Amino acid sequence: MKIRKFVMGGLAAAAALTLAACSSTAPAEESAAGDKPVTIRVQAQNSIAAEPLYMGIEEGFFADEGLNVEVVDLPDIAAATAALQAGKLELAFVPTISALQMARQNVPITLIAASDGINPDAQDASREEQRDFTSVGVYTSPGSGITDLQGLAGAKIAVPELKGQPDGTITSVLHEAGVETDDIEWMNLGFVPALEALKSDQIDAAFLVSPFSLEADAAGMARVMNPSVEFFPRGSATTGWAASTSWATDNPEAVAAFQRGIAKSAGWASDNLDKAKQHVIDRAGLKLTPAEMPQSYWPSEIDPEQLAEVDQKLVDIGFFDAPIDVSEVLTASAN
Repeated sequence: MKIRKFVMGGLAAAAALTLAACSSTAPAEESAAGDKPVTIRVQAQNSIAAEPLYMGIEEGFFADEGLNVEVVDLPDIAAATAALQAGKLELAFVPTISALQMARQNVPITLIAASDGINPDAQDASREEQRDFTSVGVYTSPGSGITDLQGLAGAKIAVPELKGQPDGTITSVLHEAGVETDDIEWMNLGFVPALEALKSDQIDAAFLVSPFSLEADAAGMARVMNPSVEFFPRGSATTGWAASTSWATDNPEAVAAFQRGIAKSAGWASDNLDKAKQHVIDRAGLKLTPAEMPQSYWPSEIDPEQLAEVDQKLVDIGFFDAPIDVSEVLTASAN
């Protein structure tokens, strides 16, 4: 396997080639008030973090709101962001830290709803016990010999995006632990190639989420950090559903309908957690039982104060130069 290190610009350029083959016709808002469903194209992640979207489609929560949700497969966040700006996609699954980074790059996106977040009970648990609440972890390869946070100094670490949520949270946790991060080599790899690179000792560590983290567990790999639980405020949203600011402004009824639909979906998934777990097991073809999966959590909204706290923590470690007004990246929730 050839491991390549990319920057955001390169990913966006690659995304442009992918998007050239996509339809450019945008669903219209004009039918939102009528009987015909409004079609919205949504890019999602193949993990339990985005499970309420899939459950909402199957349970009819979006249809009840007059929406026809089409899930679109795209390779990464850069491709999804490019698709949002090109009008080839209405919504994308975006980590909250990535949204904060895009705001600083003047990328016109807005978070309209929460996706998954940190189970409030996780903060009171030990690092080992936190595995019961989060599937997000930093795993080390068998040949790296790394068994703790200190071993990550100077390591080659794979993350699904650069200058985003994975490397931001890892860096912050390491700083708080007194671990030097300047010599870390960050590799931009998707979850599938990252897991394979771990197994073959081509990298030292990787940021993984379910179901890939569960595969790492099954392979006996060491999990040395729970970056999301250790970084984010209690119960806060870690990912959200993003739209281009122009689409959100021009389509308020569709935005409100999606907000209501995803809120119903998140509530249903939380109330039927084992069914939600089984659904992602079936969807991803995992050889697991619901009992073997963590206690996921989907908050009802993105709390502006918590998002501002996240922003400030990243400023404190030099990840960002100065804090921003986080309201600039949030669209108010519909009632």
